[in-house]
Amino acid sequence: MSTVIPVPNNWQSLFSSWDELRHGYHAGDKDETVRGCARRLDTKAPGSEGDPVLFWTLGLLMLAPYVAFGNPGPGVEDEVVAVLSRVARGDDGSTCAHGWHPYESDVDDVLERLPAVLEVLSSPVNQALDDLLPEDCMDELDEEAEPANLSGPEILARWQCPRTAPGFARAALDYLGATVC
Repeated sequence: MSTVIPVPNNWQSLFSSWDELRHGYHAGDKDETVRGCARRLDTKAPGSEGDPVLFWTLGLLMLAPYVAFGNPGPGVEDEVVAVLSRVARGDDGSTCAHGWHPYESDVDDVLERLPAVLEVLSSPVNQALDDLLPEDCMDELDEEAEPANLSGPEILARWQCPRTAPGFARAALDYLGATVC
């Protein structure tokens, strides 16, 4: 099955586990959950066309609140920062035609609507893309930077932009109070 954005086959169970950890009720090994995501991202970054780099980056973004405030074990934060920095450095600073990217939205808002977004992003290409982001999200866009009436394919192009994963990596680093090293 072709996908719009590459994700692993078990993405829904991974996402559920990350969401539990983010909300503080994960019953498993929290540090191993974080390290597992970091290791997977580390093996995928900088990524090729079919690698789910964006997915694993979003995973670490979801896990950032635990890493920042949940008292993770020794070395967990350092491992996460190193991997996120590597992804963030993947943005060579070149310009693109997009005036807006998803990583420019409020991080907490992105995390709240991420399940629905991933459902669409991981779906077959022929799925209707007009519902990629909720209408209330569209209202938050800076109309001068990008029209607030973007179509589904236009929003999808922003998610597929090579600058999106590095942008989310920087957002996660900001959440952790770290800088790209």
